[in-house]
Amino acid sequence: MNQLLRQLPRFALAAATFAGLAVSLRAQEMELIPSGPLTYDQKTGEVVATEGAQIQYGEWLLSAETIRFNQQTGEAAATGDVVFSRSDLRLVADSLDYKPKEQFARARNFRAGNGLYYVDGSLLEGNPDNFRFEDINFYPGEPGTFLFIARAGELAIVDQNEIRGKRLFFKVGAVPFLLIPNITQPLDAETNLFKPTLDYSGHIGALVGAEALVPVTDHVRLGGNVALSSKRGILAGPAASYAFDTPGSTTNGSIISGYIKDQEDPGLDVDGEEIDEDRYFAEWRHQQSWSGNRANISAYARYWSDSEVTRDFYEESFDRMQNPDSYLEANYNADNWQLSFFSRAALGEFQTYTERLPEVRFTYFPTNLGHGFSHSGFLSAAALQKKDDFDLNLNSTKLDAAYRLDWNRTLAEGVGLRLTAGARGLRYEDAETYYLRYNLNDPSGTIATWGKSSGSKAYGELGADLNFKASATFDFKNETWNIEGIRHIIEPRISYRYVPELSYDDSLGIPESPAYAIYGPPFGQSMLYADNGAFASYLPTLDLADRRDSDNIREDHKVRFELRNRIQTRQKNGGSRDLARFDLSADYYLPGSEYAAEYYSLVNFDIELTPAPWLELGLFTRLDPEDGLSVQEFNPRVSIQDEGYWRVTFGSHFLDGVSNLNAVNFRSLNPIYSWQTWPNYGRSWPEYRNLRLEQYFAHLEYQFSENLKLYGTARYDDQTGVFYEQRIGIMQRALDAYGLKYELRIYDGDRREDDFGISIGIDLFDE
Repeated sequence: MNQLLRQLPRFALAAATFAGLAVSLRAQEMELIPSGPLTYDQKTGEVVATEGAQIQYGEWLLSAETIRFNQQTGEAAATGDVVFSRSDLRLVADSLDYKPKEQFARARNFRAGNGLYYVDGSLLEGNPDNFRFEDINFYPGEPGTFLFIARAGELAIVDQNEIRGKRLFFKVGAVPFLLIPNITQPLDAETNLFKPTLDYSGHIGALVGAEALVPVTDHVRLGGNVALSSKRGILAGPAASYAFDTPGSTTNGSIISGYIKDQEDPGLDVDGEEIDEDRYFAEWRHQQSWSGNRANISAYARYWSDSEVTRDFYEESFDRMQNPDSYLEANYNADNWQLSFFSRAALGEFQTYTERLPEVRFTYFPTNLGHGFSHSGFLSAAALQKKDDFDLNLNSTKLDAAYRLDWNRTLAEGVGLRLTAGARGLRYEDAETYYLRYNLNDPSGTIATWGKSSGSKAYGELGADLNFKASATFDFKNETWNIEGIRHIIEPRISYRYVPELSYDDSLGIPESPAYAIYGPPFGQSMLYADNGAFASYLPTLDLADRRDSDNIREDHKVRFELRNRIQTRQKNGGSRDLARFDLSADYYLPGSEYAAEYYSLVNFDIELTPAPWLELGLFTRLDPEDGLSVQEFNPRVSIQDEGYWRVTFGSHFLDGVSNLNAVNFRSLNPIYSWQTWPNYGRSWPEYRNLRLEQYFAHLEYQFSENLKLYGTARYDDQTGVFYEQRIGIMQRALDAYGLKYELRIYDGDRREDDFGISIGIDLFDE
């Protein structure tokens, strides 16, 4: 909100001509333009003009019923229907006095606006370095009954460096957000002073909240986070922000927290466990760098009492990340290598991702050896931990090392060849495994298995990438679609990879348990597969050293085909714009690939069409070549817009899965190719959920003005047959980059939120 405080005096300064009438303005540059009788006051030496006289101040024009003007000093006093205007600005007042030698001005009962901001007040007086306002009101855009208002009993700028205010009051329509009795802070402070929220939802009730920060030094802001819920009680906690800049380093960060003793039944968490009434969250963000980023630290810690606390009371954080991730990373960056320390911890009891406590890594970046050769590699050591499905913390120590040698050569214009060879080895120490198998005849009967594994495995890599690039131009014009010539750029690429298994310790296996004839497949967790990657529908990374799913690496032998196309046209103001982009990619497994025994590559299409600035079409789809090119994923979208006025978007998400996973076991888990094994979807025995996804959405935006935007969103789920989310809202610009958001939400289906909600809060104003 400091930005708002800076806008108040700066805008009023311009409105009162402090910015327009600087030291360079002299009396001889002012011209009195009478429209009625003129008289001369011998006592004061002033010319008195009546009946709508005017004074021209360069590009400024002053008009009033009566103007008293001293030609010797340039001083002017205007009364009655005073209007002071420029092409981009207008001020109206009961009276206006101006003394150019002192650069002093005074306006009484003034109103000013420029389309973006509107200000009114009882008094404005001072000079460019020191001036003050009394009873000032500030509105973004035109004043409105239900729109944002900032008020101050007194506001002053001291030495163009410091804001001093009394009785600052902020509200939306008739609803107050915050009252600040007194404030003193630097004019150039960057941290928002407060961030208010008004919200209503059936499961929370009416909620009024604000994050308020008060400057205690030029670099530190301290305050708190408060939210009052009519159903749940009061949530409160400390908040702070800091920023330090020195010649050798830059540091910034923030802290926000909250605690509430929930007065209602909090319900169940993501694991189906009952949530305790004592609920809290704390989040810390920190960024620091030294000597032009030679060394840096990045940290983000999120500590939640339960998986739903921010969903209920701090939606902004929950929308960014539903599973709170906490990490600390420190890097030292040399010219061609990096030493890093990385720690990732699951602070909440409900979290299940792989923790690194910590990981130390040395990375040697690709370095030229001459004659087209370069080499690179890394070495890392990590202490891993992960909570399994039975609330057991499983541990392992893991070493990971890789080395790669590349050779690059341009064979001809637009033709490049890359040959690569390398190896990667992994070492596990005491990798723990725990799982259950259910009796097929009696699901309540289980066999538990636990064990530790230590050993190593290593893989080699041989590969080649053949890249082509060609283009052609065509003299084609179409005024309707704003096409001025066409250029087609085509980039085919063929890649070959052979990844043999160099060594594999037999001890690296899942402990044996009863046969499948009696018991079903294993259901649990093994630290031998802690780094098995995350769900992704795109093809995985090719190079062995770049794969993050290191525990999913197996023998592989394949060829990847990629075809990239771009069609462009000239822009009228120079440069080019894309009319179309069409990418096709697929893997073909060769004999010797372990993946080929159970998995097949899907053909990936990624298409974007922009035939005109007002029309955008996009499509990403994956087809199954083993099943008659059946559609496995289909994500189309269409956008029509009149840029700067309105935009309409339609689209859908389709992802095909299976109704059961009876064939799933530890050795066959492959989340890259099988989205049904993505852990976020959860599984229970003996019935696995149907993992088919089919949803549709529509989004509308309408820009009434630079400061006011209407938007609406609707989302429909075909599997349940409900519109599971509908939103309609208004965004009103309150600052340069921030806006007030007024939103109505309607939900349907089985979800935590109530089916109706409204909110008012500050958000980024997305252009």
